[in-house]
Amino acid sequence: MEPIYNSDQDLRPEESSAEAISKEKQEVQFKRGLLWMGAGAITLVLSFVINFICFQCGVDFHLPMYVLTSLGALELLKGMMSIF
Repeated sequence: MEPIYNSDQDLRPEESSAEAISKEKQEVQFKRGLLWMGAGAITLVLSFVINFICFQCGVDFHLPMYVLTSLGALELLKGMMSIF
């Protein structure tokens, strides 16, 4: 006669549930990181376009250059921190 209680299956359902929650949380953070990185890339491209137009028109472009470039770089870093 075999025992009713199987010691090999003691904690596996709880572990798989915890692993599923952890994996789901990682997926959410990955998507959030991609969103931040996309926003940073768009901000950097927008900064380049604004700086190019301001330079061609002879307008002072230092403020948008530093502000938008810094903002875009910070958004990229935030996205990378969320992913990794």
